[in-house]
Amino acid sequence: MEPNLARVPADGDADARAILDLARDGVTADLLGCMIYRDARVLSLYGAHNVTVALRRGSASLLREALLATAIAQAVHASDDRDVMVGLATYYFAAEQLGLVPAKVFDDVASSLPDGWVPDLLREFGTRNDITLESFGWLLVETADGPDFLPAPPPWAGEYKRDEGE
Repeated sequence: MEPNLARVPADGDADARAILDLARDGVTADLLGCMIYRDARVLSLYGAHNVTVALRRGSASLLREALLATAIAQAVHASDDRDVMVGLATYYFAAEQLGLVPAKVFDDVASSLPDGWVPDLLREFGTRNDITLESFGWLLVETADGPDFLPAPPPWAGEYKRDEGE
């Protein structure tokens, strides 16, 4: 498996930024209601890609924007809460590395959204004190261009090795 920047395409970033511009003064129910799956996908990819970029650049504003993109994507096309939390761990870690208080970052983004399960999850997740990359299935790796996130192999992956003759 490759790290985020090699694995997550950035070819929809312009579309994601256009949607984020519409959400500059807050995300409305009307804005969410007019979005389609493709919009959620480009926002999700934008968030996953730019959490790494924000960490590398030391950019709190880009981190917040990436988290907002992810939050909007989830509000439009929901995933399982547990799957969402796995991804949120990278934002939590990046916030800590940038010297930010994760609870504040997550609450700021949640405050931009209409009421619902996504802002509730962001607020709850941001206040946790048990978040580590490892506990949510991530590794921090150093690439030639800087730090990046890599999904960790499942703990059982090394247990079952096939013989070449099978």
